Amino acid sequence: MSQCRVLVRPGQTIQPPKAATTKFDYPATSVGTSAQVTVYYDPALGAAGLAIAQQLLAKVAKPYGDMQTLFGVSGAATDVIVAPLSSAHDGSGGAYHYGCDFSTGGVLYLDACFAASVDPLSLQIALYVAELSECFMGAQNAGWNCGYSNGEGLSRFCAEAETSLATLEQYATGPAWAQAGYPDWIGKTEQTDSDAASTGCAIVYLYWLRSLGHETAQIVKAGGATLNDNYKTLTGKTTAYQDLRTALTGLNVTTDNPFGP
Repeated sequence: MSQCRVLVRPGQTIQPPKAATTKFDYPATSVGTSAQVTVYYDPALGAAGLAIAQQLLAKVAKPYGDMQTLFGVSGAATDVIVAPLSSAHDGSGGAYHYGCDFSTGGVLYLDACFAASVDPLSLQIALYVAELSECFMGAQNAGWNCGYSNGEGLSRFCAEAETSLATLEQYATGPAWAQAGYPDWIGKTEQTDSDAASTGCAIVYLYWLRSLGHETAQIVKAGGATLNDNYKTLTGKTTAYQDLRTALTGLNVTTDNPFGP
C-alpha cells in the first residue's frame, strides 16, 4: 500500500487500522453520490455520523468543481469515508489518503466532525478539500507533491479558501515556521507532509502571494518543484525567500495568514 498522506495538527500522527475487514480501512455505508464523489460513513458513528455524512454529500460537488478550475485538469471518481479517526468525533483526528492522485489516493478518510467546536460541516468540508486537492496535484503533475511540504501547504491553503482561516485554526502551521526561526523551505522542498515548520513556510508563502494580488488559480497553475520555482514563474524573480522575509518585517506570524484579509 502507498504511504499514508495526512492532514494532522502540529505534533500529531495518524495510525490507520492495520488490517481492514472491507475494501476500505473502516466499515463504510454509502449515503449517496454527487458528481464523481461517493460519500460513506462508518455506521459505528450512529445517527450523528449519518447526518454529517449526508450534509457533506450535499456540499461535495462545488469544491470538486473548484479544484478542477484551480488545477486546470479533470478529476476522477472519488470515495469519501467519514470515520472515527478520533474518539471525540470533533475533527481533531484529521484526515488521510494514500498516494498523490486519483488512482492510488482517491479514497479519502475524514475524521467525523459532528462534535466540533467550530462549525461541524465547515470543518468536514475543509478536511475533504485538503485531501481532494492532493489528488488533483498528481493529476496536474506540475510540481506540487502531496507528500512534500509544498503540496501539504497548498492542500491546507485550498481547504481554508473553501471554508475560512478559522475553520482549520487548530491545524495552523504558520506559527511553527516562525518558532523554528523561519528556515528556508522556499528554495528547497522538504520531502515530508508531516513537518509543521516546512508546511507553515509553504502556507505563509501562499498567503503572501495572495496579498500581492495573485489569484489562487494563477498560483496553482504555475506549479513548481520548489516554491522559488513557483515564484519565478509568476514574477520572473528568483528571490522568493528574501522577498517573503522582507514582507514579514514587523509582522507576528500567529496564524497561517499574517498578511490580513
